[in-house]
Amino acid sequence: MQFGIMAPTKSTSDETVVMFPSLGHLEDDGRTWRVLVHGEVFSRANRVSLGKRILLRLLQRAMKATSGDLQSDIFQQRIGRFLAVDHAGQRISLRVGDDLHILPKKSRGNGHFQGTLRISSSELAELSRAGAYEEGKLTLGASLPEGGTCISAPVHLLPREGVSVISDIDDTLKHTHVLSRHALLANTFLREFEPIPGMATLFREWSGQGAAFHYVSSSPWQLYRNLAELFETEGFPEGSFHLLAFRLRDHLMRKILMMRRSGKGSVIKGILQMFPERRFVLVGDSGEADPEIYASIAQKFPRQVARVFIREVDGPKNCEKRFLKAFRKIPRNLAATFKDPEELEGAIEKV
Repeated sequence: MQFGIMAPTKSTSDETVVMFPSLGHLEDDGRTWRVLVHGEVFSRANRVSLGKRILLRLLQRAMKATSGDLQSDIFQQRIGRFLAVDHAGQRISLRVGDDLHILPKKSRGNGHFQGTLRISSSELAELSRAGAYEEGKLTLGASLPEGGTCISAPVHLLPREGVSVISDIDDTLKHTHVLSRHALLANTFLREFEPIPGMATLFREWSGQGAAFHYVSSSPWQLYRNLAELFETEGFPEGSFHLLAFRLRDHLMRKILMMRRSGKGSVIKGILQMFPERRFVLVGDSGEADPEIYASIAQKFPRQVARVFIREVDGPKNCEKRFLKAFRKIPRNLAATFKDPEELEGAIEKV
């Protein structure tokens, strides 16, 4: 099972191109697939600027970390992508089977690039025979004119109808403790990721019943590979990833906390609008604003949102009064809270 952690293609360049698991959908003609492409270009930093060293000191203070903590393998591995050099203005070539497609737009200031490919059903059949398309997954590779290392990821081509699970990550699938600034940062940079027991088993059950998965989180894209490795180890079903753009220079402490309060709703709405005939199950937690965000989306997309499940997280926001207020404008049986994933076994069979 792969989440983009495939064996990299190497060259003499020190630049790395990482492709993110993305989505594709059928256009109105029923014969053309619109494939969304997203990735990033960066290289390892040979030196850390004065500004970033200052931010690292602030991060150390906020985490109450020792100098030894900052020398640990976990911290060095996690912080490495934040310290990397983002490459803007790079022209990206995508390899689809034997064909090469050059994206019209170059990489942005944060190293990210995005684009769209259109592939006909007949072309997809040829890709299937060539081994580049299998079980709804299209494998894309990328390269730069001067070479570099490419880490591929699949694009999930989903039929118009079916069931999709949109799930948060932090405190829904792994312990993060976002309500505590110190715990949030320490769990992000200093500690091994700790999965929520039973969630991978539940999602595998739902996957076996035909559900597709979309992982939408306020975690920064710099943590994608760490999250993908956790998901692969725990056996979470493959799916598209939708994280948040973030740069270390963007006022680290304030940005990494404030960024969690916005952006998720618009990403989820975009997925629902992309697949107007699919049914959706929204899974989140009570630590932040998931109940309110999900209820608002269920109001706006009543024909698509089939269920809302909120994991109860210990804290002042975990109270019945809050849930009753958040869910008051949607059907009573649409939303439910849970503490143990076993409570949701078989929950999507009737979706």
